[in-house]
Parts: sequence; structure tokens; C-alpha cells
Amino acid sequence: MLFTIYVFLMFASCRSTKTTKTLYTKAPKAEALIESVESAHFKFNWMSAKVSGKFSDSNQNFSFKGNMKIRKDSLIWISISPGLGLELGRVLLDLDSVHFMNRFEKTYYKSSYAELSEKTESPLSFMRIQSLLVGNAMSDFKSKKHFSWLENQTFKLSSATEKQIKKWIRNKRKPSHEIYLASINPKTSKVYSQKYKNLKLNRELNVKYEDFEMHGDLFIAESVNLSIITNKEISLNLSYSKINLNKAFKFPFSVPESYEVIR
Repeated sequence: MLFTIYVFLMFASCRSTKTTKTLYTKAPKAEALIESVESAHFKFNWMSAKVSGKFSDSNQNFSFKGNMKIRKDSLIWISISPGLGLELGRVLLDLDSVHFMNRFEKTYYKSSYAELSEKTESPLSFMRIQSLLVGNAMSDFKSKKHFSWLENQTFKLSSATEKQIKKWIRNKRKPSHEIYLASINPKTSKVYSQKYKNLKLNRELNVKYEDFEMHGDLFIAESVNLSIITNKEISLNLSYSKINLNKAFKFPFSVPESYEVIR
């Protein structure tokens, strides 16, 4: 009898702790999903973080450490060290230009976003780079219509329909415009991954996010994995630590007169 009661209690305990997984049958309409995604955006005025990462392309492969500072919708500042304590260089992004200062070679270079996009063969702007870094959606949802669907229990949000994308992939004739596609966590409305893809030119800007942690009352991905695929591939993996929010700071970027200006 005691054994029977014990077995029953164990069975009841197992049943009470068992959790049911939500199964989704369809995605919300695009307008509702966009509103949910934007509500889950990582919101801040000032942000700083320690950064460690790896960079690779067809010519080089190296690890680095550094610091990143962002003033929302205004400035992004990154200091890069090769891991030996010496500063390799600094990058400053404002709304109009990207500034590079190489401390080893004592050179300075300024680029527009149009030039940067041409060199990387990817559609880049200040707002897209800022969103990329903090895990917010890179697409400007107000500029064009978007569509949603369910795929493998993940919400998809795109500037093209699922049917259009499948048709374009099958056909030899491809569209020349960039297609935006994001994977959304149904529970948190956070972006798991997002990409811009040009099927005609066979090029892709792809970003994946991992290691989500709470800062304040919002999630941010502390691992960002970027790949740019054209006729060659560029890979950049970033990990954040010691994230500090809404504390004002300076963006030191003074180019010595002795530095060579690269045109």
C-alpha cells in the first residue's frame, strides 16, 4: 500500500512539473508582427561594452579585443586592439561618414556609406549598422510593404512573400533588388537572424544572434555573427561583455597631423 501511494505521488509530481510547449499554427499578420518586433527593440540612449571578436576574409584571419560606444542615432565609436594591449585603430561612424584611424600604419581614411556599401557589396547605412550591432531589425518597415509567415515554429518577416522567394529561387530570372528576411522568436519577438539578399547578384549580408541576456527590462544578444557573401566571404563574430547603458561619455577621435590621409 505504501509503495502504491509512493508511486502515485511520484507520478503526480512528474505531471505537475511537466511543461507544455506552445505550438503555433500561423504567424501574426505582418503589421502586428512588426509592431511586436519594434516593441521588443533594444532601447537605449547611450551604450558601451567590452568587445571581443574574430575577423576573417580571403586574405587574413585574426582575433581582437576592444571597446564600443554608441550614442543612439548619432555616433558609433570602436577601439580595436590585437589582444596585446596596444591599440590597433579606431573607427568612428556618424550619420554621414565612416572614419578609420590605423595607429600601426599611422593612416587615416574617411568613407561615405555609399563607398562602404560598394566595397562590401552590401547595403549599409548608419541606422542599419546600429541596428545590426544591437540586434534590432535593420529594415525600414515604413518604406515598403512586408509579409509574414510561419516556418519551423519561427515567425518570418520579409519584404517579399514566401511564395515569391521560392519562385525566384527556382527561376533563372532573378530580381535585382535587395530582399530583407528576418527570423523572429515567437515568445520574445526578438530577431534571431536577419539578412539582405540579392538573388540576381548572388550576394548576401547575413546576421545571426545568440546568448540573449536581460539588460534593464529588455533582451540583447551578447553574440553577433555577421557574414557577407559575394564572390568572396567576409566573417565577423562579436561578443559583448560589461554592457553599460544610459551613461554619457566622450568619443575620442583626434587624428594627429603626422598621419597620412588616404584618399
